[in-house]
Amino acid sequence: MTVTGERPDILLEDVDFNRRDHPDRPLRPIPPGRDQFADQWRHMRKFMFGQWIDVDKEVEPNDITRMRDDYFWQGDEHMIGVVDAFERIGYERGRALFEQALTRGIDTVEDAPRELVDLFEHLDQLPGQFDLVAAERGRMLAMSSTVSATTIIRGWAVYETAMTGDISAATGATGRFADDGPRRFIETARVFAEFTLPEIFDRHSEAFQDVVRVRLMHALASRGLRRKWGDDLYLKFGEPIPVTSLLGFGSGMLLGRLVDHAFGRKLTHQELEDLAEYSSFSGRLWGAPERLYSPNGLELIKSLNYVLARGGKPSPWRAELIDAIAGPEHLRTLTETLPGLLKKVVFRYANQITANIAFAPAGVVFGYEQINAMLEGTMFEPLGYNIERRVRNFERLTRLNVGIAILADRAPWSNPIRERRKRSGAAARERIAMLNKIADGKQIPLTYTSHDRSTSGEGFTG
Repeated sequence: MTVTGERPDILLEDVDFNRRDHPDRPLRPIPPGRDQFADQWRHMRKFMFGQWIDVDKEVEPNDITRMRDDYFWQGDEHMIGVVDAFERIGYERGRALFEQALTRGIDTVEDAPRELVDLFEHLDQLPGQFDLVAAERGRMLAMSSTVSATTIIRGWAVYETAMTGDISAATGATGRFADDGPRRFIETARVFAEFTLPEIFDRHSEAFQDVVRVRLMHALASRGLRRKWGDDLYLKFGEPIPVTSLLGFGSGMLLGRLVDHAFGRKLTHQELEDLAEYSSFSGRLWGAPERLYSPNGLELIKSLNYVLARGGKPSPWRAELIDAIAGPEHLRTLTETLPGLLKKVVFRYANQITANIAFAPAGVVFGYEQINAMLEGTMFEPLGYNIERRVRNFERLTRLNVGIAILADRAPWSNPIRERRKRSGAAARERIAMLNKIADGKQIPLTYTSHDRSTSGEGFTG
Protein backbone atom coordinates (compact mmCIF):
# COMPACT_ATOMS: atom_id res chain seq x y z
CA MET A 1 0.00 0.00 0.00
CA THR A 2 1.24 3.50 -0.80
CA VAL A 3 -0.18 6.86 0.07
CA THR A 4 1.65 9.14 -2.32
CA GLY A 5 0.62 7.66 -5.68
CA GLU A 6 2.18 8.61 -9.01
CA ARG A 7 4.78 11.35 -9.22
CA PRO A 8 7.37 12.64 -11.67
CA ASP A 9 10.93 11.38 -11.85
CA ILE A 10 13.20 12.61 -9.07
CA LEU A 11 16.35 14.49 -10.10
CA LEU A 12 19.62 14.10 -8.18
CA GLU A 13 20.07 17.84 -7.70
CA ASP A 14 16.64 18.08 -6.10
CA VAL A 15 17.34 15.57 -3.33
CA ASP A 16 21.10 15.15 -2.81
CA PHE A 17 21.80 17.91 -0.28
CA ASN A 18 22.19 18.42 3.46
CA ARG A 19 19.01 19.90 4.92
CA ARG A 20 21.09 21.68 7.58
CA ASP A 21 22.77 23.77 4.88
CA HIS A 22 19.54 24.35 2.95
CA PRO A 23 16.73 24.73 5.50
CA ASP A 24 14.42 26.56 3.08
CA ARG A 25 14.50 24.16 0.13
CA PRO A 26 11.23 22.31 -0.58
CA LEU A 27 10.67 19.14 1.40
CA ARG A 28 11.83 16.06 -0.48
CA PRO A 29 9.23 13.30 -1.14
CA ILE A 30 9.84 9.87 0.29
CA PRO A 31 12.24 7.84 -1.92
CA PRO A 32 10.06 5.74 -4.23
CA GLY A 33 11.60 2.45 -3.06
CA ARG A 34 10.49 3.23 0.49
CA ASP A 35 6.96 4.29 -0.43
CA GLN A 36 5.22 1.25 1.02
CA PHE A 37 3.73 0.06 4.28
CA ALA A 38 4.83 -3.57 4.48
CA ASP A 39 2.35 -5.81 6.32
CA GLN A 40 5.06 -7.25 8.58
CA TRP A 41 5.12 -4.10 10.72
CA ARG A 42 1.40 -3.57 11.37
CA HIS A 43 0.89 -6.23 14.08
CA MET A 44 3.73 -4.72 16.10
CA ARG A 45 2.51 -1.14 15.66
CA LYS A 46 -1.02 -2.08 16.70
CA PHE A 47 0.32 -3.93 19.74
CA MET A 48 2.76 -1.21 20.83
CA PHE A 49 0.97 1.99 19.90
CA GLY A 50 -2.68 1.03 19.45
CA GLN A 51 -3.67 2.05 22.99
CA TRP A 52 -2.30 5.53 22.34
CA ILE A 53 -3.09 6.44 18.73
CA ASP A 54 -4.90 5.29 15.59
CA VAL A 55 -1.89 3.62 13.97
CA ASP A 56 -3.35 3.79 10.45
CA LYS A 57 -4.57 7.37 10.55
CA GLU A 58 -1.21 8.61 11.85
CA VAL A 59 0.68 7.38 8.78
CA GLU A 60 -1.39 9.54 6.46
CA PRO A 61 0.50 12.57 5.08
CA ASN A 62 0.94 15.28 7.71
CA ASP A 63 3.69 17.53 9.06
CA ILE A 64 5.34 14.68 10.98
CA THR A 65 5.36 12.23 8.07
CA ARG A 66 6.47 14.75 5.45
CA MET A 67 9.49 15.85 7.52
CA ARG A 68 10.54 12.26 8.13
CA ASP A 69 10.15 11.47 4.43
CA ASP A 70 12.54 14.33 3.67
CA TYR A 71 15.28 12.93 5.91
CA PHE A 72 15.28 9.52 4.24
CA TRP A 73 17.45 11.25 1.62
CA GLN A 74 20.42 12.08 3.81
CA GLY A 75 22.72 10.94 6.58
CA ASP A 76 23.62 12.51 9.90
CA GLU A 77 23.65 16.24 9.16
CA HIS A 78 26.55 17.01 11.55
CA MET A 79 28.67 14.00 10.55
CA ILE A 80 28.45 14.58 6.79
CA GLY A 81 31.09 17.29 7.07
CA VAL A 82 33.31 15.20 9.34
CA VAL A 83 33.33 12.44 6.72
CA ASP A 84 34.30 15.09 4.15
CA ALA A 85 37.18 16.10 6.43
CA PHE A 86 38.32 12.48 6.79
CA GLU A 87 38.50 12.22 3.01
CA ARG A 88 40.24 15.57 2.64
CA ILE A 89 42.95 15.20 5.30
CA GLY A 90 43.20 11.40 5.47
CA TYR A 91 41.58 8.96 7.85
CA GLU A 92 44.60 8.70 10.20
CA ARG A 93 44.83 12.44 10.82
CA GLY A 94 41.03 12.74 10.77
CA ARG A 95 40.66 10.07 13.46
CA ALA A 96 43.42 11.60 15.61
CA LEU A 97 41.84 15.07 15.52
CA PHE A 98 38.37 13.64 16.11
CA GLU A 99 39.52 11.66 19.17
CA GLN A 100 41.40 14.65 20.57
CA ALA A 101 38.35 16.88 20.24
CA LEU A 102 36.08 14.17 21.64
CA THR A 103 38.15 13.37 24.72
CA ARG A 104 39.96 16.64 25.43
CA GLY A 105 37.77 19.28 23.81
CA ILE A 106 37.74 21.06 20.48
CA ASP A 107 39.63 23.99 22.03
CA THR A 108 42.73 21.78 22.31
CA VAL A 109 42.84 21.16 18.56
CA GLU A 110 44.99 23.72 16.74
CA ASP A 111 43.65 24.81 13.37
CA ALA A 112 40.77 22.38 13.70
CA PRO A 113 38.86 21.68 10.47
CA ARG A 114 35.68 23.71 10.31
CA GLU A 115 33.61 20.52 10.14
CA LEU A 116 34.97 19.32 13.48
CA VAL A 117 34.29 22.70 15.06
CA ASP A 118 30.67 22.52 13.87
CA LEU A 119 30.24 18.97 15.19
CA PHE A 120 31.61 19.72 18.64
CA GLU A 121 29.65 22.93 19.00
CA HIS A 122 26.61 20.71 18.49
CA LEU A 123 27.81 18.02 20.92
CA ASP A 124 28.96 20.44 23.63
CA GLN A 125 25.61 22.20 23.63
CA LEU A 126 23.45 19.07 23.35
CA PRO A 127 22.85 18.28 27.06
CA GLY A 128 21.72 21.86 27.69
CA GLN A 129 18.89 21.46 25.17
CA PHE A 130 17.06 18.91 27.33
CA ASP A 131 15.49 18.76 30.78
CA LEU A 132 18.06 16.37 32.21
CA VAL A 133 16.16 15.99 35.48
CA ALA A 134 13.16 14.68 33.54
CA ALA A 135 15.44 12.62 31.29
CA GLU A 136 17.02 10.98 34.35
CA ARG A 137 13.55 10.14 35.64
CA GLY A 138 12.90 8.64 32.21
CA ARG A 139 16.10 6.61 32.41
CA MET A 140 15.05 5.23 35.80
CA LEU A 141 11.64 4.33 34.36
CA ALA A 142 13.26 2.59 31.41
CA MET A 143 15.49 0.65 33.80
CA SER A 144 12.37 -0.47 35.68
CA SER A 145 10.98 -2.34 32.65
CA THR A 146 10.20 -5.93 33.52
CA VAL A 147 12.73 -8.62 32.63
CA SER A 148 10.25 -9.99 30.10
CA ALA A 149 9.80 -6.61 28.39
CA THR A 150 13.57 -6.08 28.26
CA THR A 151 14.00 -9.53 26.72
CA ILE A 152 11.31 -8.74 24.16
CA ILE A 153 13.12 -5.56 23.10
CA ARG A 154 16.40 -7.45 22.75
CA GLY A 155 14.60 -9.94 20.50
CA TRP A 156 13.11 -6.94 18.68
CA ALA A 157 16.67 -5.78 17.90
CA VAL A 158 17.44 -9.08 16.16
CA TYR A 159 14.23 -8.89 14.14
CA GLU A 160 14.73 -5.24 13.21
CA THR A 161 18.32 -5.77 12.07
CA ALA A 162 17.38 -8.58 9.71
CA MET A 163 13.92 -7.47 8.58
CA THR A 164 14.12 -3.67 8.16
CA GLY A 165 14.92 -2.80 4.55
CA ASP A 166 17.68 -0.24 5.01
CA ILE A 167 19.18 -1.75 8.18
CA SER A 168 19.43 -5.27 6.76
CA ALA A 169 20.85 -3.95 3.46
CA ALA A 170 23.46 -1.72 5.09
CA THR A 171 24.42 -4.27 7.74
CA GLY A 172 24.56 -7.12 5.26
CA ALA A 173 26.53 -5.22 2.62
CA THR A 174 29.23 -4.05 5.04
CA GLY A 175 29.75 -7.69 6.01
CA ARG A 176 30.86 -7.02 9.58
CA PHE A 177 28.60 -9.57 11.25
CA ALA A 178 29.85 -12.25 8.88
CA ASP A 179 33.52 -11.20 8.70
CA ASP A 180 34.20 -9.50 12.04
CA GLY A 181 31.40 -10.97 14.15
CA PRO A 182 32.85 -11.03 17.70
CA ARG A 183 34.02 -7.42 17.56
CA ARG A 184 30.73 -6.26 16.04
CA PHE A 185 28.75 -8.18 18.67
CA ILE A 186 30.75 -6.84 21.61
CA GLU A 187 30.93 -3.23 20.42
CA THR A 188 27.18 -3.18 19.82
CA ALA A 189 26.28 -4.78 23.15
CA ARG A 190 28.70 -2.50 24.98
CA VAL A 191 27.46 0.80 23.56
CA PHE A 192 23.82 -0.05 24.26
CA ALA A 193 24.72 -1.02 27.82
CA GLU A 194 26.56 2.30 28.18
CA PHE A 195 23.47 4.17 27.07
CA THR A 196 21.63 3.06 30.20
CA LEU A 197 24.26 4.57 32.52
CA PRO A 198 23.44 7.79 34.38
CA GLU A 199 26.52 9.52 32.92
CA ILE A 200 25.13 9.22 29.38
CA PHE A 201 24.00 12.84 29.82
CA ASP A 202 27.60 13.96 30.54
CA ARG A 203 29.43 15.15 27.43
CA HIS A 204 32.78 14.16 29.01
CA SER A 205 31.81 10.58 29.90
CA GLU A 206 33.01 7.51 28.05
CA ALA A 207 29.40 6.46 27.54
CA PHE A 208 28.51 9.68 25.71
CA GLN A 209 31.74 9.55 23.70
CA ASP A 210 31.29 5.94 22.59
CA VAL A 211 27.87 6.78 21.16
CA VAL A 212 29.49 9.60 19.17
CA ARG A 213 32.12 7.13 17.90
CA VAL A 214 29.38 4.81 16.67
CA ARG A 215 27.63 7.79 15.13
CA LEU A 216 30.75 8.59 13.11
CA MET A 217 31.09 4.93 12.13
CA HIS A 218 27.53 4.99 10.73
CA ALA A 219 28.34 8.10 8.68
CA LEU A 220 31.56 6.65 7.27
CA ALA A 221 29.83 3.38 6.33
CA SER A 222 26.91 5.23 4.75
CA ARG A 223 29.29 7.22 2.54
CA GLY A 224 30.96 4.02 1.36
CA LEU A 225 27.65 2.32 0.64
CA ARG A 226 26.41 5.39 -1.21
CA ARG A 227 29.44 5.21 -3.51
CA LYS A 228 29.26 1.45 -3.90
CA TRP A 229 25.57 1.39 -4.79
CA GLY A 230 25.61 4.48 -7.05
CA ASP A 231 23.10 7.15 -8.00
CA ASP A 232 20.43 4.85 -9.43
CA LEU A 233 19.92 3.03 -6.12
CA TYR A 234 20.18 6.34 -4.24
CA LEU A 235 17.39 7.83 -6.35
CA LYS A 236 15.24 4.80 -5.57
CA PHE A 237 15.94 4.22 -1.87
CA GLY A 238 17.68 7.36 -0.58
CA GLU A 239 20.60 7.39 1.86
CA PRO A 240 21.88 3.92 2.90
CA ILE A 241 21.85 4.87 6.62
CA PRO A 242 19.35 7.74 6.68
CA VAL A 243 18.64 10.24 9.43
CA THR A 244 15.04 9.05 9.78
CA SER A 245 16.22 5.57 10.72
CA LEU A 246 18.47 7.06 13.40
CA LEU A 247 15.30 8.01 15.27
CA GLY A 248 14.83 4.32 15.95
CA PHE A 249 18.10 4.11 17.86
CA GLY A 250 16.56 6.21 20.62
CA SER A 251 13.32 4.27 20.72
CA GLY A 252 14.70 1.42 22.78
CA MET A 253 14.67 3.76 25.76
CA LEU A 254 10.89 3.94 25.51
CA LEU A 255 9.84 0.61 24.05
CA GLY A 256 10.33 -1.61 27.10
CA ARG A 257 7.84 0.37 29.15
CA LEU A 258 5.43 0.47 26.19
CA VAL A 259 5.50 -3.35 26.22
CA ASP A 260 4.71 -3.32 29.94
CA HIS A 261 1.94 -0.78 29.29
CA ALA A 262 0.41 -3.02 26.62
CA PHE A 263 0.26 -5.84 29.19
CA GLY A 264 -1.46 -3.64 31.78
CA ARG A 265 1.30 -1.82 33.67
CA LYS A 266 -0.05 1.58 32.72
CA LEU A 267 2.14 4.64 32.31
CA THR A 268 0.93 7.93 33.68
CA HIS A 269 1.04 11.05 31.53
CA GLN A 270 4.06 12.35 33.45
CA GLU A 271 5.89 9.03 33.15
CA LEU A 272 5.37 9.06 29.39
CA GLU A 273 6.72 12.61 29.21
CA ASP A 274 9.82 11.66 31.22
CA LEU A 275 10.46 8.63 29.04
CA ALA A 276 10.02 10.79 25.97
CA GLU A 277 12.64 13.27 27.21
CA TYR A 278 15.13 10.43 27.73
CA SER A 279 14.25 8.87 24.39
CA SER A 280 14.48 12.20 22.56
CA PHE A 281 17.90 12.88 24.06
CA SER A 282 18.92 9.42 22.92
CA GLY A 283 17.67 9.99 19.38
CA ARG A 284 19.46 13.35 19.11
CA LEU A 285 22.72 11.92 20.44
CA TRP A 286 22.50 9.13 17.85
CA GLY A 287 22.19 11.73 15.08
CA ALA A 288 18.54 12.67 14.62
CA PRO A 289 18.36 16.43 13.88
CA GLU A 290 16.52 19.02 15.93
CA ARG A 291 13.87 19.33 13.21
CA LEU A 292 12.72 15.78 14.01
CA TYR A 293 12.36 16.45 17.74
CA SER A 294 9.00 15.35 19.14
CA PRO A 295 7.74 17.94 21.68
CA ASN A 296 5.84 15.44 23.86
CA GLY A 297 5.33 11.75 24.48
CA LEU A 298 2.29 11.33 22.26
CA GLU A 299 4.03 13.02 19.33
CA LEU A 300 7.03 10.74 19.85
CA ILE A 301 4.76 7.69 19.66
CA LYS A 302 3.26 9.06 16.42
CA SER A 303 6.78 9.55 15.06
CA LEU A 304 7.88 6.02 15.95
CA ASN A 305 4.68 4.60 14.51
CA TYR A 306 5.46 6.22 11.18
CA VAL A 307 9.17 5.42 11.09
CA LEU A 308 8.51 1.77 11.89
CA ALA A 309 5.65 1.62 9.38
CA ARG A 310 8.19 2.55 6.71
CA GLY A 311 10.45 -0.35 7.72
CA GLY A 312 9.89 -1.97 4.35
CA LYS A 313 10.78 -5.53 3.41
CA PRO A 314 14.01 -7.33 4.30
CA SER A 315 16.99 -7.18 1.99
CA PRO A 316 18.56 -10.24 0.30
CA TRP A 317 20.97 -10.45 3.27
CA ARG A 318 18.18 -11.45 5.70
CA ALA A 319 19.03 -15.14 6.06
CA GLU A 320 22.77 -14.50 6.15
CA LEU A 321 22.27 -11.90 8.89
CA ILE A 322 20.14 -14.20 11.03
CA ASP A 323 22.75 -16.94 10.76
CA ALA A 324 25.47 -14.46 11.80
CA ILE A 325 23.55 -12.52 14.47
CA ALA A 326 21.56 -15.33 16.06
CA GLY A 327 23.83 -18.26 15.27
CA PRO A 328 25.61 -20.06 18.11
CA GLU A 329 28.86 -18.10 17.73
CA HIS A 330 27.20 -14.91 18.97
CA LEU A 331 25.78 -16.49 22.12
CA ARG A 332 29.03 -18.32 22.82
CA THR A 333 30.99 -15.09 22.52
CA LEU A 334 28.73 -13.22 24.91
CA THR A 335 28.75 -16.01 27.51
CA GLU A 336 32.45 -16.78 27.41
CA THR A 337 33.06 -15.63 30.99
CA LEU A 338 30.45 -17.98 32.49
CA PRO A 339 31.59 -20.85 34.74
CA GLY A 340 32.67 -23.96 32.84
CA LEU A 341 29.53 -26.04 33.41
CA LEU A 342 27.18 -23.23 32.34
CA LYS A 343 29.33 -22.53 29.33
CA LYS A 344 29.07 -26.17 28.26
CA VAL A 345 25.28 -25.97 28.52
CA VAL A 346 25.25 -22.82 26.37
CA PHE A 347 27.51 -24.41 23.77
CA ARG A 348 25.36 -27.52 23.58
CA TYR A 349 21.95 -25.84 23.49
CA ALA A 350 22.85 -22.48 21.90
CA ASN A 351 20.22 -22.59 19.14
CA GLN A 352 17.40 -23.63 21.47
CA ILE A 353 18.40 -20.90 23.93
CA THR A 354 18.31 -18.35 21.11
CA ALA A 355 14.85 -19.55 20.05
CA ASN A 356 13.62 -18.96 23.61
CA ILE A 357 15.35 -15.67 24.45
CA ALA A 358 15.29 -13.94 21.04
CA PHE A 359 12.83 -15.41 18.55
CA ALA A 360 9.94 -16.18 20.91
CA PRO A 361 10.11 -12.81 22.72
CA ALA A 362 10.16 -10.92 19.42
CA GLY A 363 7.14 -12.95 18.33
CA VAL A 364 5.11 -11.50 21.21
CA VAL A 365 5.04 -8.11 19.46
CA PHE A 366 5.58 -9.07 15.80
CA GLY A 367 3.50 -12.26 15.72
CA TYR A 368 4.81 -15.78 15.31
CA GLU A 369 4.09 -15.75 11.56
CA GLN A 370 6.65 -12.98 11.07
CA ILE A 371 9.26 -14.87 13.09
CA ASN A 372 8.72 -17.92 10.89
CA ALA A 373 9.16 -15.69 7.84
CA MET A 374 12.37 -14.27 9.33
CA LEU A 375 13.79 -17.77 9.80
CA GLU A 376 13.06 -19.05 6.29
CA GLY A 377 16.26 -20.23 4.63
CA THR A 378 18.35 -19.86 7.79
CA MET A 379 20.15 -22.48 9.85
CA PHE A 380 17.15 -22.44 12.21
CA GLU A 381 14.47 -23.42 9.67
CA PRO A 382 15.34 -27.14 9.39
CA LEU A 383 15.55 -27.47 13.18
CA GLY A 384 11.74 -27.49 13.31
CA TYR A 385 11.23 -25.22 16.30
CA ASN A 386 7.57 -24.66 17.10
CA ILE A 387 7.76 -20.87 17.21
CA GLU A 388 4.01 -20.46 17.73
CA ARG A 389 4.11 -22.53 20.93
CA ARG A 390 7.23 -20.77 22.19
CA VAL A 391 5.64 -17.35 21.57
CA ARG A 392 2.50 -18.37 23.49
CA ASN A 393 4.62 -19.59 26.41
CA PHE A 394 6.67 -16.39 26.52
CA GLU A 395 3.51 -14.30 26.36
CA ARG A 396 2.18 -16.16 29.42
CA LEU A 397 5.47 -15.56 31.21
CA THR A 398 5.31 -11.86 30.33
CA ARG A 399 1.78 -11.53 31.71
CA LEU A 400 2.93 -13.10 34.96
CA ASN A 401 6.05 -10.92 35.14
CA VAL A 402 4.08 -7.73 34.44
CA GLY A 403 1.38 -8.72 36.96
CA ILE A 404 4.00 -9.07 39.69
CA ALA A 405 5.49 -5.69 38.68
CA ILE A 406 2.05 -4.05 38.94
CA LEU A 407 1.69 -5.34 42.51
CA ALA A 408 5.20 -4.13 43.36
CA ASP A 409 4.41 -0.68 41.91
CA ARG A 410 1.39 -0.42 44.21
CA ALA A 411 3.32 -1.34 47.33
CA PRO A 412 3.90 1.60 49.72
CA TRP A 413 7.63 0.84 49.80
CA SER A 414 10.37 0.05 47.29
CA ASN A 415 13.40 -2.18 47.37
CA PRO A 416 16.27 0.18 48.28
CA ILE A 417 18.96 -2.15 46.91
CA ARG A 418 17.18 -2.45 43.56
CA GLU A 419 16.60 1.31 43.35
CA ARG A 420 20.24 2.03 44.19
CA ARG A 421 21.40 -0.39 41.48
CA LYS A 422 19.14 1.26 38.90
CA ARG A 423 20.31 4.72 39.87
CA SER A 424 23.98 3.76 39.63
CA GLY A 425 23.59 1.61 36.52
CA ALA A 426 25.10 -1.37 38.34
CA ALA A 427 23.70 -4.02 35.99
CA ALA A 428 25.03 -2.20 32.93
CA ARG A 429 28.45 -1.76 34.53
CA GLU A 430 28.61 -5.47 35.26
CA ARG A 431 27.66 -6.25 31.66
CA ILE A 432 30.28 -3.79 30.32
CA ALA A 433 32.95 -5.33 32.56
CA MET A 434 32.06 -8.78 31.25
CA LEU A 435 32.26 -7.57 27.63
CA ASN A 436 35.59 -5.86 28.28
CA LYS A 437 36.94 -9.09 29.75
CA ILE A 438 35.83 -11.08 26.70
CA ALA A 439 37.39 -8.50 24.36
CA ASP A 440 40.67 -8.52 26.30
CA GLY A 441 40.80 -12.32 26.12
CA LYS A 442 40.26 -12.28 22.37
CA GLN A 443 42.51 -9.21 21.89
CA ILE A 444 39.65 -7.30 20.29
CA PRO A 445 40.05 -3.50 20.23
CA LEU A 446 36.80 -1.74 21.20
CA THR A 447 37.59 1.51 19.40
CA TYR A 448 34.66 1.78 16.97
CA THR A 449 37.06 2.49 14.10
CA SER A 450 36.18 -0.38 11.76
CA HIS A 451 34.86 1.90 9.00
CA ASP A 452 37.56 4.60 9.02
CA ARG A 453 38.72 3.41 5.59
CA SER A 454 35.29 2.56 4.21
CA THR A 455 34.30 5.74 2.39
CA SER A 456 35.48 4.42 -0.98
CA GLY A 457 33.02 1.51 -0.72
CA GLU A 458 35.76 -1.02 -1.43
CA GLY A 459 35.08 -4.31 0.32
CA PHE A 460 31.33 -3.73 0.48
CA THR A 461 29.11 -6.11 -1.48
CA GLY A 462 26.65 -4.91 -4.09
